[in-house]
Amino acid sequence: MTDAPDYLEAHIAERLAARAHELGISVDVRDDVVYLRGEVVSEERRRELEDAARTAAEGREIRNEVSVVPVRAPDGEETLS
Repeated sequence: MTDAPDYLEAHIAERLAARAHELGISVDVRDDVVYLRGEVVSEERRRELEDAARTAAEGREIRNEVSVVPVRAPDGEETLS
């Protein structure tokens, strides 16, 4: 496939938003390698991102560098002034 990297990055990011419901993931394409970077709340979400990217990347190698950062419950009530 000879798609320009910018087009492919946008295509994959759109697919991540539609299928995995993630908007804050960075997609970079270098040569035939797609890099995913960002943070998600679980390993399951990380795998979903990779699966969605793999489908959209049409055979390119996927390097999933997304970090899992669990969400903690708040320590207490927040006071707004």
